[in-house]
Amino acid sequence: MADDSAMLVYAEGEGFTLVRGGKSLYYDLYSQGAEGLLLEGGDLLLTEEDTWLEIQLGGSSTIIKISENTTFTLKSLQNEGGIFKVSYGRVRARVEKLTTDTPFWIEGGDTVAGVRGTDFGYDLFYDGSSPEKKNVSIYCFEGKVEVVRRLDTEEGDAYQADSDFAKGKDYTSTVLLGRNEMVSVSSEDKTAPLNKKKIELEVKEYWEINDFLYEGEEEDMEKMNFQDFHNDAELLRQGALYSTLTGAFIVGAGLTAYLAADDSSMGFGLTTVGSSLIAAGGYFYIRSLILP
Repeated sequence: MADDSAMLVYAEGEGFTLVRGGKSLYYDLYSQGAEGLLLEGGDLLLTEEDTWLEIQLGGSSTIIKISENTTFTLKSLQNEGGIFKVSYGRVRARVEKLTTDTPFWIEGGDTVAGVRGTDFGYDLFYDGSSPEKKNVSIYCFEGKVEVVRRLDTEEGDAYQADSDFAKGKDYTSTVLLGRNEMVSVSSEDKTAPLNKKKIELEVKEYWEINDFLYEGEEEDMEKMNFQDFHNDAELLRQGALYSTLTGAFIVGAGLTAYLAADDSSMGFGLTTVGSSLIAAGGYFYIRSLILP
């Protein structure tokens, strides 16, 4: 997966819509799997009720979790980071430590959150009594999150450089959130300062219930196919050890059955199985030594 791409690594629930290049494609999660779907800069995702998605950014271990009933745009993907937008709903990002020239921003209207490596969330909802009023909450579980409000709130306003973001250029207010801190802002008062506070209990409980589920590819024997196993010296040595120890145990059980219980058929069978495992262990070990 390239550094300027992303992959859908987990999908749960009813379904979601992917909008790319003006065309919409609906994924019914009851009838089709979506894991492995490659995403591009400019893609728009809309999740239905009871639907959660997790996206891994290419070339990194960064995961973005998109909650149910959320509209989320991957505005751009670059250098294991990118610029993202929440139009409605809530997302959470677990970002690995980034290099100084790699941006990772989530925006929603005039409020932007930028990080280098952290675990944080971004919520944007509209007020029921005033459809024009946006309520934004940004919260930090680990690390640091810089939150700013832009003077220019026109939709589609592009960030020219990460240095502008870091220096607070053209922003009315900025605040740095630490662990277990949050800030809430309303679009009605564009000049209000950003005052941080402790994360609200509702936010904590929501993400405790809907925590990240994708943990990456498991590097264990069950996940490896035989060809991978056969060509990996370290795995072969581990297999040799396990096979030999298991074989020795079974041989011992066979001899015990033969001598103590006078059950020659069982003893012979167990001894044969154990000896075969020991032989396999020897093969694995020799193979590991002669790999190029």
